[in-house]
Amino acid sequence: MAFTIEITRHVVSYRTPERVTPPGGRYGGEWMDGDSRTIERPRTERVVYDADDADWWDGNVIAWAVEQIGKTDVTEASQDLIPDAVGEHTWLSGSYADPYRSDQRVTETSVYLRGEWTGEQRAEVFRRATSH
Repeated sequence: MAFTIEITRHVVSYRTPERVTPPGGRYGGEWMDGDSRTIERPRTERVVYDADDADWWDGNVIAWAVEQIGKTDVTEASQDLIPDAVGEHTWLSGSYADPYRSDQRVTETSVYLRGEWTGEQRAEVFRRATSH
């Protein structure tokens, strides 16, 4: 199994649909008190470290991963403090609000490191990807 970065994007809205009055009599476009509704189904992309990446990055899989993750909107880890090693179940997340539609169209992104990563490598990627 290879070094793989799994990136899932889910587009949601934190507002009720516009021009629709849902049950309960609230008008469309109102804040949903922390709830959300799906605008686009989640889609997952898998980026796999290959021989070309190894050549380009001089075998530095951590630098490669940080570069790939930097292309997403993730900014925080699922754990407040990143320990010396983290498990495969740990993730990075972030969101991007459409500049024209604000909280009516938000892309939520999560990133997992799957495959051959050691817990120490995963922790180092998480630290570098979330440092500002």
